[in-house]
Amino acid sequence: MKKATRALMLAVMAVTVSAVISSCGDDVIKAGEPVAPVKIVDVTKGAQVTLSTTGSETLTVSGVENGIYDVEFYYRCDGEQTAAYVESEGKMTAMSEHATEWSRSVVRGVTVSGGTCSVTITQVGDGKVTVGNVKLVEADGTFDLIKGGDISMLTLVEDNGGKYFLDGKEMDCVELLKSQGVNMVRLRLYNDPGNPDYSPSNRLPAGYQDEADILNLAKRAKAAGMDIELTFHYSDSWTNGTAQYKPHAWANLSFDDMCDAVFSFTSDFLKKMNAQGTPARYISLGNETQAGLLYDEDSENGRLDFGELAKIYSAGAAACRNEMPDAKIIIHLSGGGDVDMFKWYFVDLINRKVDFDILGASYYPYWTNKTIEQIGTWATKVGDMFDKDILLMEVGYAWYPTLPDGSVAQLSNNGPYREMTPRAQRNFMNQLTQEIKRNKRILGYIYWDPIFIPAGSAGWELGAKNVVSNATLFDFGGNAQEVMNAFKYNN
Repeated sequence: MKKATRALMLAVMAVTVSAVISSCGDDVIKAGEPVAPVKIVDVTKGAQVTLSTTGSETLTVSGVENGIYDVEFYYRCDGEQTAAYVESEGKMTAMSEHATEWSRSVVRGVTVSGGTCSVTITQVGDGKVTVGNVKLVEADGTFDLIKGGDISMLTLVEDNGGKYFLDGKEMDCVELLKSQGVNMVRLRLYNDPGNPDYSPSNRLPAGYQDEADILNLAKRAKAAGMDIELTFHYSDSWTNGTAQYKPHAWANLSFDDMCDAVFSFTSDFLKKMNAQGTPARYISLGNETQAGLLYDEDSENGRLDFGELAKIYSAGAAACRNEMPDAKIIIHLSGGGDVDMFKWYFVDLINRKVDFDILGASYYPYWTNKTIEQIGTWATKVGDMFDKDILLMEVGYAWYPTLPDGSVAQLSNNGPYREMTPRAQRNFMNQLTQEIKRNKRILGYIYWDPIFIPAGSAGWELGAKNVVSNATLFDFGGNAQEVMNAFKYNN
């Protein structure tokens, strides 16, 4: 790999910059109205760096006041590269292909010490990348991008013969994900899945996504050095906005006794997680709970009133604070991009003093028909509305239009994004990451069922197909796809 170094001796000045940089010509940044004085260093001084083959160029600036900075830059990219990224002091941001017009991006949370900072532009493969208007801008704190994936189906896939490969070499799936930059796993826990004597628990295979399975997956994640997001479904089977049935063991409890059961079940499992040294960093109380949770079978529409809902959440939250006080508590709705849904739901819960930390949201272009830019606008609005950060709990993008047998997949298209290829999937995740870093309200994302490749009879429930194999991070044969570069070269 060719490497060039350009040393620039610059002084730091306090200047006024805008909150949003609106556009970029070949040499000039146009800024909006000034809003705040910050320290800023112009790295490129109107010059540009162009790479047309595998290689890198490093720009070094001296005389920088120690502290935390964001590296803001503009780039153009012709799309032929295997990867292209900007790196500074261990933090990096990948560039997206087909950015034929100037695109703005940022490397967040760069720590400058010793008065010197280096910024490296790298390209892997052939193509042409041009980077300009590189600036260090004083930041308000550090940033560590959450790059997660839900691996709850992994044991089922492996038991059905599923194998995973990186560059043709078979690897343990968790180790493979870690090697490519995935830093957190999501684990979803059901109360008694696979019990043949009760419905809907009898719709799932026994021995999977239960306490023993989730504890084992947590051990594997911890051994790989990954963080854990734990989701309590408080059900014996799948839950979402239209299915939130009580565990069979709680079916005949009074409401107050059911709240006690939520507390006890949550506490007991968190104690088991602690005992084996795998505490969760984030805990979600329920899954896509915009219509409530713990439905009564005879409920007309399934929704508990907000007074009861608040008591259920409070029982779960109390258990979390007791057993894992350092974990952040999430309440997760499906409607990423829906301002009205989040306002209606969380104004009421916050008024009832429900204890939680993070707004969780699902974002699939297929379901929401929202662009990445629209998600960014939504996140700023709802995050500022409640002064809470956001975690995208489920993200998915189809890289193929059908399942392996040609039948219709759950994600049969990508909404506003037309292309359904592995390269488009990579580009989508790079663009989403760029928006997250510009947005500053979103902590990161958890990819949905990234490891659920075709394997024997493994389906989303007994007798059903695997309906998401066209949207995983692997191809139908278990080979890691180029989307992994979006994890590897972003942090």
